[in-house]
Amino acid sequence: MRCVIFSENRNPFIIPFPMENPFDVQPSLPEGGKKRRPTLKRVLATALIALVSICAITLAAVEIWPSFGAQVANQTRNLVGPLAVARVESLVFQFQDTLKQWQYQITGQQAELPWENDPISTPILPGIPGEISAKATPAVPNARPTPSLTTNPVETQPPEPVPTESASPTPTPYVWQLEPLEPYGSMVNEGLWQPYIYDRDGNLVAARTFLQPDPARPYTIVAVVAFDLTRTRLHFVLGFNDPSLPDGPRGDGLIPPEDRQAGTLLAAFNGGFRAANGQFGAMANGIEALPPKDEFATVGIYRDGTVRIGSWGVQIVDSPELVAWRQNCRLILEDGEISPRVSNDSITDWGASISNQIVTRRSSLGLDQEAQTLYYFAGPSLSMPVLADAMLTAGAHQGMLLDINHFWVHFTAMRTQDGELVADPLIPSDMIDQIDRYLHPSPADFFYITTIEGP
Repeated sequence: MRCVIFSENRNPFIIPFPMENPFDVQPSLPEGGKKRRPTLKRVLATALIALVSICAITLAAVEIWPSFGAQVANQTRNLVGPLAVARVESLVFQFQDTLKQWQYQITGQQAELPWENDPISTPILPGIPGEISAKATPAVPNARPTPSLTTNPVETQPPEPVPTESASPTPTPYVWQLEPLEPYGSMVNEGLWQPYIYDRDGNLVAARTFLQPDPARPYTIVAVVAFDLTRTRLHFVLGFNDPSLPDGPRGDGLIPPEDRQAGTLLAAFNGGFRAANGQFGAMANGIEALPPKDEFATVGIYRDGTVRIGSWGVQIVDSPELVAWRQNCRLILEDGEISPRVSNDSITDWGASISNQIVTRRSSLGLDQEAQTLYYFAGPSLSMPVLADAMLTAGAHQGMLLDINHFWVHFTAMRTQDGELVADPLIPSDMIDQIDRYLHPSPADFFYITTIEGP
């Protein structure tokens, strides 16, 4: 016997009767009589496609919104620990670098200049809004500027000294001088210093240039900023979150009001690693957020404005004259030579961070042999050995690593517009997220530069 049932669309559905289980109604099967089931290969392929899609979307989001990547990394680090996050980051950076190499090999794309090298790229005069000093000489495309940049002291007519037997010779005034750097590649103006920041009196206090130090990666550009420490002061600020111990003291993440003034504040740039990545020591204005580690790279700022970079307990020791210090990993440069540790992947030396051979955005700090020129270095797609070589080429005698990764590597010069401070990124195409972050409370530590004179 058969029972015929009409469905809603009036098509007959035939059920044989009687049957062992009247509720065991089987739909018609595909040809061959076997029901299709997803194979293991199909499941794995679907999962792989989904994973690649998620990774691609995440990478794109990080490039567009660097702060998104920083927040994801921080939250994940709290859940699974810094070492696990570092391993994932290493894979991501390797993937990004491989894609970039393919892109440049296949398309023949050329490296991009870090900033405009033409007259519209004007030096910054924080004390004279909208006005360019007669000393400003922006670089012109395809032109080689004078061999060095100097700041000439104001010429005065001192009274004629009365000749005496004990009269000493007139001391030679200090002249800040930066020699052109030996270029690695063939990019226009590579290694040539460009006037960058002037103080309110029209004195050049900072110059910038760039290097192309990695032959295997033509897109690797290191931006270099040099500060004249005889006319400027370096300061350090603890962030309101980092660096710190869970129950330890914290900073406020703010530049003091007396320094956050037009004509006084010249520039600001990133500090070092988070506490989770090594717990390297940090102190500012009497607040010790993290205790120092012996023999680790330290930048020390003294009461008289002197700046030193060295190993804690060796070149730098605790002193009442130290108003601030910040540690981050081991020295990159020591006494004019690259440290052998630069090629060492030890977590003890470099914190729970990514391998030194992995390319990513990196930043560093250096001093010349006389400790009168402070260098800041930053750029994408940098390994530690390549960064170290660029620092040495630029003239640094002592040097240390600062922060890494897209969001955290950040430098802004401060100019005045309508009486207010405005932050200009050093690399406009790369330092794109929260450009004015140092003019507001910062969760992470950072450095800033002021003129020696007050407002």
